[in-house]
Amino acid sequence: MLSSPRSWLSVVVLTSSAPAWAQSVASQPLFYWVVLLTLLVLLLALWIVLLKKQLKAQKAQRVGEKAATANDLAFLSLHDDTSGLPNKLQLQQQFELWCRSHPNHKASLLLLKIENFEQVNQALGHQNANLVLVQIAQRINTAVQSDQELLVLEQQDQQYSKVAHIGGVDFVLWVDASVRQHAAEQIARRLEHAVPEALLIHGCAVEYQLKSGIAHYPQHGELLSDLIERAHLAIQNRHWAHSNSTVFHPELISYNNDKLGLMAELRHAISQQQLKLHIQPQIALSSRQVIAGEVLVRWHHPRRGLLGPTEFLELAEQMGVIYPLTQWVLEKAVMMLAELAQQQIHCKIAVNISSKDLLQDELVDSLELLLKRYKVQPSQLVLELKESALVAEPDKAMRMLKHLAQLGVELALDDFGTGFSSLAYLRELPISQVKVDCSFIFDLHRSDTHTAITGAIIDMAKNMNFMVVAEGVEQPEVEQKLIAMGCTRGQGFLYAKPFALDAFPDWVKQWSYSKATY
Repeated sequence: MLSSPRSWLSVVVLTSSAPAWAQSVASQPLFYWVVLLTLLVLLLALWIVLLKKQLKAQKAQRVGEKAATANDLAFLSLHDDTSGLPNKLQLQQQFELWCRSHPNHKASLLLLKIENFEQVNQALGHQNANLVLVQIAQRINTAVQSDQELLVLEQQDQQYSKVAHIGGVDFVLWVDASVRQHAAEQIARRLEHAVPEALLIHGCAVEYQLKSGIAHYPQHGELLSDLIERAHLAIQNRHWAHSNSTVFHPELISYNNDKLGLMAELRHAISQQQLKLHIQPQIALSSRQVIAGEVLVRWHHPRRGLLGPTEFLELAEQMGVIYPLTQWVLEKAVMMLAELAQQQIHCKIAVNISSKDLLQDELVDSLELLLKRYKVQPSQLVLELKESALVAEPDKAMRMLKHLAQLGVELALDDFGTGFSSLAYLRELPISQVKVDCSFIFDLHRSDTHTAITGAIIDMAKNMNFMVVAEGVEQPEVEQKLIAMGCTRGQGFLYAKPFALDAFPDWVKQWSYSKATY
């Protein structure tokens, strides 16, 4: 049936007016569209499969990264981040396992501490000091590989880790004492003597020492923390009492508490006028004039009686009590200088200062104010320091000494000849005099060896343009030998034993009148 002319005309108009691509699409058979749609579905399915594989791979990667991170965190949590050795946490875990599996066994905790490591830190810097620490840790662990009594904390790369690094410069070994009762003591002695050989870091030889302390299990404690604390007390006792015993004993607890109590009392003693100053004169050997006097502190303790400086000064320095004590001594010494000036007595006063005093930034300013308050010339005050005071922080100590020298006070190096500093370092110090230690002077008239050593020390000091003071002069024969060697000043019982500071002006006058002869 034929369409109407109007319908046919409409089709012709639409066809002729459509775009070319529409005409092309309209001309394609149905099969073409089926194939095209199938390809699109296949591509979409393939894309979904690839996307799933990619997501699965990313998930697996994240899981692997989390596992690796977890492993890293687990390792770090059980090892010291500097030395790589097992840390205190891993030691605690192994300690608990050992105690459960060895219920009736005896053991010993051996604590090793690197002595004076802060000097290495100051001299080499933190990074190089860590290199030294790592090498020392490896030396200790290597030295104990064959010791069967030691607890193995872990095994890595065919080597056992038998040493725990519990922080800082402290290392711990756990020693089974069921077979050899004194195994820990024997191992400690061997390590103290065998391990501390000089280390080379960037061409520099680094010296160090190991000190050990031992606490027995279960005799001295059943907790790891208690055993470590008591091994520390054993090391402290070796230092304070100059003892060779490495083993803790219960009396050390009260001994340590006693020391702490003594330092608390010392702070109180300064304000309660329990401290007294004595003085020992220094004599010019040629003219026999009184040149100076060294003040020495004494403590009239209400219960312990009279305490000499050796009984509390070193402890005060360790406990951080020394600076207020030094301030008190300086004020008393400056007050005496003011009194000497009023009586027209030209004499200097010497005061000992410690390494901790040199690290106080306000030392110079407070001393300057003190001198101005009492109208005392700085040159009348002599500050004596031991060579060991320069070792802890040499750069800061040197800066402080230069500031003190600029202030105008005189600086003296005490116990000259007993230290270990290089001559080049000593030449840089702004000091004007040295004091030869009494250990060289006391037997000077009895020993040719002492004579030769003392003569060499005095010659060295003179070659460095230092004025020389001899300590411990007790016999006229010693005085004559010192004069022949070129020593300029003497101090000792030959002239006077230490006496009360208040009596110094009268003593000087009496000495000047008598010009004591021997």
